[in-house]
Amino acid sequence: MTLPFRYTFFYTVATQNSLAGGSLNTMNFELLRHHNKLISAVIAMIAMTLTITLLQGEPKLKSEIEWLDIVGEGGIALISLMWIFFILISRPAGMVTTMLVTGLLFVHCSLLLDLIDEFLHYPHRQFWLLAYESLPAPIGMILMTFGLYHWHKEQLEVNQQLRRRERVYREHGLIDYITGLYSADYMMAQVQQELRQLTEYSTRNFSLLMLDIDAFDTFVRQHGDVQADRFLREVSELILINIRTSDLACRYAGDRFIVLLPQTSLTDAQQIAQQLQQAIAHFAFKPEKSARAVYQNMSVSVAPADANSSLDSLMAELNQQMENIKLAVKNKSVA
Repeated sequence: MTLPFRYTFFYTVATQNSLAGGSLNTMNFELLRHHNKLISAVIAMIAMTLTITLLQGEPKLKSEIEWLDIVGEGGIALISLMWIFFILISRPAGMVTTMLVTGLLFVHCSLLLDLIDEFLHYPHRQFWLLAYESLPAPIGMILMTFGLYHWHKEQLEVNQQLRRRERVYREHGLIDYITGLYSADYMMAQVQQELRQLTEYSTRNFSLLMLDIDAFDTFVRQHGDVQADRFLREVSELILINIRTSDLACRYAGDRFIVLLPQTSLTDAQQIAQQLQQAIAHFAFKPEKSARAVYQNMSVSVAPADANSSLDSLMAELNQQMENIKLAVKNKSVA
């Protein structure tokens, strides 16, 4: 029988390594072709385990079989194999992936032997067969422990790269699949958290920016949805480059973005807003099959928060400012 903590141990590995590429809403089967050696090792070791036990064992009588044990042990063995699969489609090739898969494979073989024991008995059980059943699990756990240690070090680097995309909370279901930024729901939760800290610590302050791409509907009509999505992705990267590691950029809706600026006064926020506008204005976007660069401008509204602020009031202020800016631009173009 297996140990219960294996469930928790490997669920962490299988679910938190989703940054290896591919669509955010589908499994990345493309990674499997980079794991040919690991997949071959998994198949070979499982085949060897089955061959050895079937050659050495004899079938039990039906009355000797414990069906409840078969369901439990078989289910756990199947789940451990699924964990191997999820690691392979979640991570690129490398030392961490190899250690995690190899360790989990050893554990899976022990679980598989436990399951086979429910169907077979060994009249002349030898020491090497006992060792083959008992040793893989602890060896596998040791390998996975080293793998998790190096995964932890790797994850620290990944977290550093994601500083401007997320804060202390990760929820992949809230990520916008076009830009790779978090969505409005995530942003609102982070603003609420800043507001709570603002009421607790009078020395804290923060500001919000709303960024809106000018005449984006015209851009979509001229270049199509595919190029519009690519433009949004590249603009989101440009925003991330031009904000601080403590700031947070999210996609609000359509061609609008929100940037949360912790510990930032109105004056400093306006300066950052101006820098972002300049960065976008000088961005030379080149549509597919075209050498001619397309330039877009961006409007930015700014809202500083204080102890009396609420999420609704801040968003209302940002939206009202943005409407006034857009109206002024429209009137200027008409004039």
